[in-house]
Amino acid sequence: MDPLTSKKSWLTAPILFFIMSAMLVAIWAILPPERLINLFDRKGASPVEIATLGFFALLVPLTFLASPFGGTSRRKALLNFDVSVLAVMAIIRETDLHKMLFAKIWPAINASFTGTVFKMKFLKASDIPIAPKLFVLAFFIVFFIFTVATFAYFARALFKGIFSLHPVAWTWAVFGGCATMVLFVDRLPAFLRHHGFDGPLLDKHTGSIAALLKAFEEGGEMMMALFALMGILQAHLFLREERYLEAK
Repeated sequence: MDPLTSKKSWLTAPILFFIMSAMLVAIWAILPPERLINLFDRKGASPVEIATLGFFALLVPLTFLASPFGGTSRRKALLNFDVSVLAVMAIIRETDLHKMLFAKIWPAINASFTGTVFKMKFLKASDIPIAPKLFVLAFFIVFFIFTVATFAYFARALFKGIFSLHPVAWTWAVFGGCATMVLFVDRLPAFLRHHGFDGPLLDKHTGSIAALLKAFEEGGEMMMALFALMGILQAHLFLREERYLEAK
């Protein structure tokens, strides 16, 4: 059975997700929290983060060399460009380049503001000049346009493919599940502290629960990159097979 294009290959992505999740739990059970956090999170320099950046970077050449899109040359070029922009945005987010650029341009504002400036509370702050707000707003707008517009464009085909057990649709559904998981585990520690659930287990450097959440946050981002690569390759293989059958 071909794990990418056979009728039952819609199971490949979900199975891989559970296998990789089990591996993350196993790593968490074996390594002490300090070593695990150092392995997964070192401000963009950990082995896991570097591998994730490499996988996201591979999306750009793979999309152009093995385009997953059919139709006219113009449509393919626009969609290939869209995927490339999303990959670059993922790399920017993973490396915090947008935050570093903001800190370089407005160091005083960056140092005086509590937490990250890339949140709505920064835009609502009355004592912040308009220029840095426009910078943050522009980032939000570009991110929103490309992510939401891309999802809206493929939403009908995605949901139709999920219910018809199409392998490509299920791969991208698992990708979306990973993105949701990453967002959840990223916000969970702050949510728990806000509601009074704090203690040694949630310590950012030595806490066991904090280490588990960090493993699923950074590991989940790596899974997102891997499933994106897998989804593009699958779509290309299906497209090539369709063209072959049409030519016969």
